[in-house]
Amino acid sequence: MDSPQDSRLDLQTAADELGVHYQTAYRWVRSGRLDAEMVDGRYLVRQADISELDRRRHAPATPPAPRAVRLEHAADRMYEALVDGEETEVMKIAKRLADEGAPIADLIQNVLVPPLRRIGQGWRSGELTIWTEHRASSIVERLLGELAPNPRGRRRGVAVVAAVAGDRHSLPTTMAALTLRGDHWHVHHLGADLPPDQISQFCGDHDVDLAVITVTNPESRPLADATAVVLRAADTSAIVGGAGQTLVELTELARNAGNRLAK
Repeated sequence: MDSPQDSRLDLQTAADELGVHYQTAYRWVRSGRLDAEMVDGRYLVRQADISELDRRRHAPATPPAPRAVRLEHAADRMYEALVDGEETEVMKIAKRLADEGAPIADLIQNVLVPPLRRIGQGWRSGELTIWTEHRASSIVERLLGELAPNPRGRRRGVAVVAAVAGDRHSLPTTMAALTLRGDHWHVHHLGADLPPDQISQFCGDHDVDLAVITVTNPESRPLADATAVVLRAADTSAIVGGAGQTLVELTELARNAGNRLAK
């Protein structure tokens, strides 16, 4: 027979015991703050987990670690989860940070990019398999779909994000698109391996203010630069992003382009 601490309550009852609204308890479950199990279409929570969360909520607050330190620790945990293929843990780490208010650009740049680079280096050195790298990239793609921001407020302008033909890496385009959306741009995300004339045609047909062309394959850089020249000649601001450029730098370049448009 289960002890009282092992008994399971539905989420509404758990919320009542914690003194919060149902939606608050639901967000805690989604972020991993409150453990729950889905049974027959509803969440069930162990009494012990309710008691533990209540204890943590009312414990004396400890000074929070500096954001940079917290993100670095999160990146280490993210690396282990991605290498092990623990998608649930990946989602939990990222959503907890998002719930705490971490900007999407910080989350991508400081928590996702470093583990992906380590995994890529591990594959090139022979320490990790190619499928480990592919699986990690696929998990991050799905995660970014879950985290897609939609901030309120006036948009800075219309942007398009793509990679030119021959550059088949779609993940950098996704990261750039989400960063711009989080910074109040209306973004058309066209993905990777797109012929330059199609990028130009899209920009002309959709009154695009800013084009961001990501470069992962160094051999694609000349074509990306040439495409940017054509776009600028047609009065579309264009940014070519590549290795070594941070999302913060991309945001600043995009804002500067937006400011020029507003004048």
